[in-house]
Amino acid sequence: MKIAWKVALAALSILVVFFGAGSSLLVSLSFRSSLTREIDVAQEELQMLRLSYEAVCMARGVTTENMFREGRGIARVLEENRYFTGRQFRVTTETGRTVYSTMEAASDQELLEEIDETSWGYSIRREEKSGQVYIHCADTISLDDGMLYLECTRDISSLFTDREAHYRIYRYLLLAVAAAAGGVLLMTSFWLTRPIRDLGKTAGQLAAGDYTSRAEVSGNDEVSELAESFNHMADAVEKNVHALADAARRQEEFTANFVHELKTPLTAIIGYADMLRGGTLNGEQAMKAAGYIFSEGKRLERLSMALMDLLVTGHGAVEVRDVDMAQLCRDAAEAVRPALAAKGVALEVHAQEGSLWGSESLLKTMLINLLDNARKASPSGKTVKLMGVPEEKGYCLIVEDQGRGIPEQDLQRITEAFYMVDKSRSRAEGGAGLGLALCKTIAAFHGGTLHFSSREQQGTTVEVTLGGAAGE
Repeated sequence: MKIAWKVALAALSILVVFFGAGSSLLVSLSFRSSLTREIDVAQEELQMLRLSYEAVCMARGVTTENMFREGRGIARVLEENRYFTGRQFRVTTETGRTVYSTMEAASDQELLEEIDETSWGYSIRREEKSGQVYIHCADTISLDDGMLYLECTRDISSLFTDREAHYRIYRYLLLAVAAAAGGVLLMTSFWLTRPIRDLGKTAGQLAAGDYTSRAEVSGNDEVSELAESFNHMADAVEKNVHALADAARRQEEFTANFVHELKTPLTAIIGYADMLRGGTLNGEQAMKAAGYIFSEGKRLERLSMALMDLLVTGHGAVEVRDVDMAQLCRDAAEAVRPALAAKGVALEVHAQEGSLWGSESLLKTMLINLLDNARKASPSGKTVKLMGVPEEKGYCLIVEDQGRGIPEQDLQRITEAFYMVDKSRSRAEGGAGLGLALCKTIAAFHGGTLHFSSREQQGTTVEVTLGGAAGE
């Protein structure tokens, strides 16, 4: 069952219960009030009859001994008196003998036994045959030498008939109110739950692949808050989907580039090896072929070592200790100084004392890669600077060159595996596009990041902020 139906039925049930209970209580209270009023009137009539009958008996000197001798005279007086005409009452002795009666109903002996000279009583009775309902009242009449019983009735059938009519009207009214309220509540419920249905529709569109679909937010109630939260979730889902798609694309590019990087040297190795195997080369040609095979083999070795470093760093199977960062900078500088000098590029090192918890070999590999990239980008006569600055929670390494720079559109991708800004130049200098990807992985392993700033034909600055390897 839809939530709109549930809300409408729940509200309608509550309305019917409370309206029904309230109306029933109102009818019941009205009936009780009318019944109390009728009882009071019956009591007043009973008392008036009692006083009038006592007055007649006193005037004629009636006693319990002569009442039957005077009975005809009393009856005539009562019949001639307009007050008694049409009244339903009965007078009986203590033994139950009837003195005078105009009442059709039978005597109520249980009621007579409950009253005495100081109290009166009543009961409500219903005639089974006629269905008539009346109040049966009883009191005592005091004579000089004894006591009589006085009974009278008051018809209250109309009171019960009115109650049944009121209940019937109440039931019809309840049905009418329930029908009208049900329609209004259902429309209101559908209107209130429309944002939820729209939210479900948007969720279906997201499930179908439309990640740009968003729920409409209007108002400031809980449903609007839910729609806002849903839109935030949709934003995160869309971002993650794009990230996954981008990761899948990069994975495909990585695989394609990896195959290409393997194919190029292998093609050269197989070609020159085949020429050597044919035995048609002279000594100088054979040495040249062997040289190509050796250089391409070394290129494959560098590629495999770089990939191995990426895998080892990514899995965290690295030995860590407290590293002297100033000494590390000096050692890395000495390792690349000959290559820089051979190209006519100067190297300046300004490393302040500081330590970092990490892997010395990986940090050295990262610095050598960054310095080697600076060498490749720098023309002869320029200077490469390596700086190290201790920080409150780590160490910062900065490599600055005065080379050709990196185009702005390539800055966001240079740390992707096998991505090269200038592929022909990189391959000519022995690069495979894995150096900066390895540097990024090493920096992340040490709780750090790489930040590149560059201007074409002016140089590039790489800032590596390190926080220390996990487990410190």
